[in-house]
Amino acid sequence: MLLSAALQADVLETLAEREGMAGQFTQEIISPEGEVLERSSGSFGLLRPHFFRWEILTPDSQLLLADGETLTQIDWDLEVVVERPISETASSPLQLLLASRTALDSAFDISLSGDAAVLISADSQSPFQRLHIEQMAETVWRLDAKDQGGQVLRVELRENVDSPPLIAEFVAPPTAF
Repeated sequence: MLLSAALQADVLETLAEREGMAGQFTQEIISPEGEVLERSSGSFGLLRPHFFRWEILTPDSQLLLADGETLTQIDWDLEVVVERPISETASSPLQLLLASRTALDSAFDISLSGDAAVLISADSQSPFQRLHIEQMAETVWRLDAKDQGGQVLRVELRENVDSPPLIAEFVAPPTAF
């Protein structure tokens, strides 16, 4: 498959130029041996500088919201709401998608190859030692985050360009619990 000239640009710059994105995701946790341990799917929203919404629809029903200061997790199945502060040094894969190119350059050794980037953490204590970010098509992104134990979090984002995220989508809904 031939990729357009836009996809041949620096994939990290392409991400950094976006104010936000929203759409559907699939997520897998893969063992060091290559076995898929967990699979989930749902909808997402990312909005610069630090908002994200991650709504797992299958197999469970959960909502994760971050506003830069607080991470709110709502588990609809267990009827539990947990709020905790977000550390300034937190580096979840979703937060890295919102990071500026300058921030990435200072935290990672970066190599670019066509429509992909490989980021190797400069911090040996970082939860994710290796990240692979790839723009697979105009609206499809894949992120592989390898942790210290060799387990991989693989996330595929399918962006809906006709439905950009709105700030109101990053507010926790009321719950009865």
